[in-house]
Amino acid sequence: MNLKKFFALSLILILTLTLAFNLAQAEPQKKDQKKEQKAKTTLPTDVKALLEQGLATRQVKPDLPFSFDGHYILPARGTYIAIFVTKIKNADLEYAQSVSSGNSFQTESDIFFQIYQNDGPTPKLVTENKAYSQFSVPAEEYNPEGESYYYLGYPLPSGKYILAAALGNRKTKKIGTTYYEFEIPRYEDSYKNGQMETTSLLLLKNYEQLDAAENYPNFHKDYFGWMILKAYPYTEMRFKPNDQPTLMFMIYGTKFDESQKASLEINFDIRKGETKIVAFTPMTYESPFIEQPIPIPSSKQVKVTDDKGERIENRSLEAGGYELVISIKDKIGGGTLEKRIPFELVVE
Repeated sequence: MNLKKFFALSLILILTLTLAFNLAQAEPQKKDQKKEQKAKTTLPTDVKALLEQGLATRQVKPDLPFSFDGHYILPARGTYIAIFVTKIKNADLEYAQSVSSGNSFQTESDIFFQIYQNDGPTPKLVTENKAYSQFSVPAEEYNPEGESYYYLGYPLPSGKYILAAALGNRKTKKIGTTYYEFEIPRYEDSYKNGQMETTSLLLLKNYEQLDAAENYPNFHKDYFGWMILKAYPYTEMRFKPNDQPTLMFMIYGTKFDESQKASLEINFDIRKGETKIVAFTPMTYESPFIEQPIPIPSSKQVKVTDDKGERIENRSLEAGGYELVISIKDKIGGGTLEKRIPFELVVE
């Protein structure tokens, strides 16, 4: 790990560990301590009306087609960061070349959104905001039918929500809308009920340190910003043999010793159905923030019996669906937790 990555992760560890230990020691919040917050209007009147008009029936405006089909929930000090994932075709964002863009195709867009609390009979507006972005694709890589992943990031507390979003092209003025329901679990309850839980399990192609902490909201292409990290995820969860994604996640509900250290043992293995293909050496951690490279195998060991006798041979892995199984044990509190990440192995 290079020094930049180590420094970035060290800062994230400080923030997340402080959050985890504070949650473990915190008293339940009383109802009279909660303050009602009125959402501040920041959207153009016509966009706001468009989003509100389609909210009840989730009726979208398809002029610029897009939809959110997944999300990540990440830890941050005092709150959580929700990252919403959408896949958009280049032609729909209307990338174009111009004299100023040089040897690339560019587009400028604005994303407008409202977030509604969705735990009652009527959705209640919590906040609304917007973000401007400029995206580019090198001319030699541009394909109008090509698609890329885009990530909208915003901080929120735990709760059930509806995201109402509009994406507009600044030049052509085309606009599309979409609606997405999601929930941020009450991870803080893990410390009260004694059951461990994790934030989203990230498998990253790469990550870099940002020059400054990420501002929210933000809307990025190919990566998302998380505090001081620029993270490139394996969104489609497709790997090739010998890939080595970096697994990152936060465990809530762990116990700490007197020096505020956790004692966790984690077993990682890769399975086809319930058959173990590879079992890695068990790892121990003193922090509930986990960062672990996961080597994707290219072969498996097979027991062979024939006229030459009995022996173990290495056989190449076949393409198809597999699971990364994560078995967590809290050696202080005694709790256990298993998590599974499905993925596809692509063999060329």
